[in-house]
Amino acid sequence: MCHACFAAAYNPAELPQAVQFICCRHCSAREVPGGWELHDSSVDAAEAALRGAPSWANGLVGNQLEFELRKLDPHRFRASGSASGTLDGVALEQQFERDILLEFRACTSCSRQAGGYYEATLQLRTPRQVVLKAAVARVHAALEEGAPEFFATEDGPVRGGHDFQLSSTDRARALSRALLLALGGEVKESSSLVGRREGRDLLRHTFGVRLPPVLAKDAVIHDGVVWRVAAIERQRARLHCASETRPDWKPKLSELEVARRLEEEREGQVVSRRSRELQLLDPFTLRTVEARAPAKWNGSVTAVRDGGDTFFLWK
Repeated sequence: MCHACFAAAYNPAELPQAVQFICCRHCSAREVPGGWELHDSSVDAAEAALRGAPSWANGLVGNQLEFELRKLDPHRFRASGSASGTLDGVALEQQFERDILLEFRACTSCSRQAGGYYEATLQLRTPRQVVLKAAVARVHAALEEGAPEFFATEDGPVRGGHDFQLSSTDRARALSRALLLALGGEVKESSSLVGRREGRDLLRHTFGVRLPPVLAKDAVIHDGVVWRVAAIERQRARLHCASETRPDWKPKLSELEVARRLEEEREGQVVSRRSRELQLLDPFTLRTVEARAPAKWNGSVTAVRDGGDTFFLWK
């Protein structure tokens, strides 16, 4: 059989007369075997449904599906295009026009959200607002980047922190551990019985995350000197003495709740230098002061203010 006859006798793909699929009316997710696939719009969902519809010929290589969609009404699109590929060295192509029919329903996640469904409560607690803000931002990012079935039914500030009602116990547990690795602190897990299904207890879990009062790179004053938070390791912090030469300090996080945090940090200016003896311009008072640099110093210095005292932090 010549190439022209072969191309006329075989089609690269078989397409159904109409492509039908179920789309969520709220989030545009498309129902697929085993669950729902998230899409940005019903148009994207219709394109995905059409791309999954062809049954390609056995042995076909380089298969392509090119088409344009026209929206006829909210429940129907019309696709016009071509299917092509190469079979046994012969290029095949067929033109097609198909209708894509949508049936709108609510996906599992949207149905659960509408019904107020949640499996776990994540409670964030800290005495410091900037730490709480960082933790809340991490939870929101995890919800946005996660699978559509992981959502917060409710979330909002409460006295001393912020609470989330989450759709998955396992993912809430993983999220609480991720917060500990990133920010430090401790977590306590508890559960309560909310019912029974098919002879099994249904439990609702609560994850209480006690966040630290400091963040990495914070400057705090303790025992008359300024310390820089170098790292937070679960329930302890490692601090480097920034204003004097002292060994590192590893207190419990609870010990830092009474330490004063120095918020504003300004660049210091070296006016003159002779070996380790310096004259520095205090950026808060604009007065020149004498200071002695530590033996290991890279030449950079900043300053913080506590009450009427200025502390220079050596880097």
